[in-house]
Amino acid sequence: MALTDIEADPRLIDTTVHDGNFVVVHILTTYTGVSLNRDFSNLPKSIQFGDALRMRVSAQSKNRAMRTFFRHYTGESVQATARSRLLPQQTARHLQALGHDPEEARVQAALIVASAGMQIDKANTERTRVTTYTTVQTPERLAALGSELWDETGEARKKMGQAIDKANAKRAKTSKSGTEGEDTDANTETSGGRKGPETAGIEAPKLPQHIVGRATAAFAPGTVAELAIFGRMLANVPDGTIYSAAQVAHAFSVDPLAMITDDWTAKDDWQDLGVFGAAGKGTTYLASGTLYQYAALDRRALRRTLAKSATPDETEALARLAEQLFVTALAYATPSSARSRTGSAACPTLTIAAATDYPLTAAACFESAIEAPAAVTAAHRLTTYLRRAQRHTPLTGGICRWLPPADEDCPALPTVLAYEDD
Repeated sequence: MALTDIEADPRLIDTTVHDGNFVVVHILTTYTGVSLNRDFSNLPKSIQFGDALRMRVSAQSKNRAMRTFFRHYTGESVQATARSRLLPQQTARHLQALGHDPEEARVQAALIVASAGMQIDKANTERTRVTTYTTVQTPERLAALGSELWDETGEARKKMGQAIDKANAKRAKTSKSGTEGEDTDANTETSGGRKGPETAGIEAPKLPQHIVGRATAAFAPGTVAELAIFGRMLANVPDGTIYSAAQVAHAFSVDPLAMITDDWTAKDDWQDLGVFGAAGKGTTYLASGTLYQYAALDRRALRRTLAKSATPDETEALARLAEQLFVTALAYATPSSARSRTGSAACPTLTIAAATDYPLTAAACFESAIEAPAAVTAAHRLTTYLRRAQRHTPLTGGICRWLPPADEDCPALPTVLAYEDD
């Protein structure tokens, strides 16, 4: 199923009828006792802004939740992506399914993946050296290519197997002795024609250009909305880099960070009678606050990426639905750090989505922290700021969704925005 075959869900936020090169989104959402995004100390992420320390949710965490949200509305077989280092492993599984010997399939998978420019990790030759972000069809496409070219790549597969064996032997020696072994293979010629000191990853032996080109083509983004919106960085794959069409800011609380420690114990269900105490103990750190989230979507950049693989009519249809998915996911997707244990998914109090030629955040209006309860006060402060900004950076049209914690009237909006009734 293609993205153009998907019927627009009426629950999606639709800003596509308004003119402007960008769509900007401003959202206020209140969370209580949650662990949405943690740092390396297992504490809720925070940021010092204005006169207070605030709760923070990183843009990367939000993007991950949004990408997952996309798949509820799109066909996974066509639209899904994967962010992983296990591309050689997944490719090898598809080769095995095509009837190839498991060990030979593992080497052929590494060869085909590396031929596109993705180095194989010496520490684990079933992984790439860096994370790949590509469509879920890529391993299957690479496996089909590897199977088709099985006989033609026999000599290259042998060399790749030797390189893998050498890396595994060196790793075993290092693990046993605790020292690095000598690496004498200093002038290996690769599929890209490069010579010189061996890099940190395993590269493919020299292969005909038509194989390199077809392996590279397996990474093509096609018409996948996620890749067109969020972009990707594949520096080693020719034309593998896709510039993001989205700006997603770190969300921060409009009120001071309110954090608690949640001490927990775990009971062992098979603990013998007469033995007291808990089988495990720990502490989780939770936070509360009203988050302000800002993001913008560059409509022109989105269409440029989609147009590489779609007709003009398809590009326009794809871009419109991708825009609706982006705005709606931004409003309703919740990072999953400890979501199952804290019931943290929440509806926004205020969602404003509008078209404009000036994609600017309204973060400055929250430099002075708001004491809790903050949601309604923050909504009035945000809409006042946007009304004043109309003289300098006007919005051209858009909608507002208002779901206050109590029976409160919607704040006064810029005149170009419409309140969306239930």
